[in-house]
Amino acid sequence: MKCDLKTMLKGGLVLAVLIAVAYAMLPIARQWILAASPFLFFLICPLMMLFMMKGMQSCHGEHKSKQEESTQDSRVER
Repeated sequence: MKCDLKTMLKGGLVLAVLIAVAYAMLPIARQWILAASPFLFFLICPLMMLFMMKGMQSCHGEHKSKQEESTQDSRVER
């Protein structure tokens, strides 16, 4: 998962759509949705960073295992 402005904007847009749908579908909870939505936008940054860092760590694990395999193959060939 890339950590760039485009990804952050996509995440913000998805959150905005979810808030709009919840506002339209849940008229009883409209006051709560309006009160909570600014906090949700503040929380999106750390949450996306957490998921992106987790994704980056899994990529590094795969990269290390591929490097180990290639070094083992080169040792066998010698």
